[in-house]
Amino acid sequence: MSGTESAASSTEPFTAAEIAAIRAVTPGCSDDLIHLNHAGSSLPPQAVLDAQFGHLQREAVIGGYEAAAEAADRTRATRASIARLIGATPSEIARFGSATEAWMAAFWSIPMAVGQRIIVHDHEYGANAIAFIHAAKTRGVIIDRVPSDEHGQVSVDAMAERLQHADDVALVSLTHVPTNGGLVNPAAAIGRLTRAADVPFLIDACQSVGQLDIDVDEIGCDFLSATGRKYLRGPRGTGFLYARTSILDRVTPSQPDHHGSDWSSTDDYTFVRGARRFEYWEFSHAGWLGLGAAVDVALDLGLDRIEVTVAERASQLRTMLTDLGLTVYDEGLQRCGIVTTASSNIASTDLKAALSSRSINASTTSAGSSRYDVERRNLPNMLRLSVHCTTTVDELKRAIAALTSILQN
Repeated sequence: MSGTESAASSTEPFTAAEIAAIRAVTPGCSDDLIHLNHAGSSLPPQAVLDAQFGHLQREAVIGGYEAAAEAADRTRATRASIARLIGATPSEIARFGSATEAWMAAFWSIPMAVGQRIIVHDHEYGANAIAFIHAAKTRGVIIDRVPSDEHGQVSVDAMAERLQHADDVALVSLTHVPTNGGLVNPAAAIGRLTRAADVPFLIDACQSVGQLDIDVDEIGCDFLSATGRKYLRGPRGTGFLYARTSILDRVTPSQPDHHGSDWSSTDDYTFVRGARRFEYWEFSHAGWLGLGAAVDVALDLGLDRIEVTVAERASQLRTMLTDLGLTVYDEGLQRCGIVTTASSNIASTDLKAALSSRSINASTTSAGSSRYDVERRNLPNMLRLSVHCTTTVDELKRAIAALTSILQN
């Protein structure tokens, strides 16, 4: 599975007993808190805390450089685990402090000439859109926005039409799971088109890695960026970039240092092999080890089972919200664990605050994060409720009861 199609029907969601076992090793999962903000920052399992705190303790006791040397094998193992997670090779993985850093490293490495097009979709994330606009201002490229189809996902037909004349296309960019709307874009269908057109394909997988079973070869992307803090249940301040080996000779890292490059002579340097050329020397070793632990937990649980469990729980939540009389703004033939809703009577920020006072975590959306989509659908600021495989039906019922009380008062 790649998260581009629904999980196989033979894959079963986690049972109540299995979810209880997952929650038992996740300190934040308790009767005192309902966490419906996994698309913001998820609750890490104990293994992540042990890896992160354990390394910080070693840094304090023996020194940072010495602790790094001691943990060298585990540091390499994190890269290998991430590669296994998405069907890549370890040499195609670069570490970063966030998904945005990783995405920007890929985006600004791509050659762009005046008049070339960068093809994007109406569901692009705000940070990415700013980069498109900046590239238009500084490099003279043209932002070519592909519309959504009748289901709200990227129009594959419109993309195919845009790529019929690909000589002037610098890049196709797609957000796999947008910041709001519950949508899973058909990434593999777009990947087939970009491969046929021989155009670089960059995927923002910030909100899909960890909740969807992803395979980069099935998707066919050249770059994929992801974070640790969301559905992977890893530490904040961690992320990674996948860079397909075959794309490396066509791109140039925009700000290399002496880790990603060898200072080969007084006046020259040579990029190191693989995706590591995008990295910098300094990074949080504790965070990276924590990310590795999070990835290993996800692999042990099985991404196929995480995917179907999250989809089932989100579908249940959408039904509950609709039954309550709230509008659900989610789109797409395939939907994920992000559920967006709003009330016509109470502002979403007030709903979030009222839920927070009842120990229910949620988040809200704003135009600055998804202006293309907001303007296209004339969306209000929305309440974003995001579930994970740790979310129980009882938690959903309690959250709906809280919303009912808030809306009636």
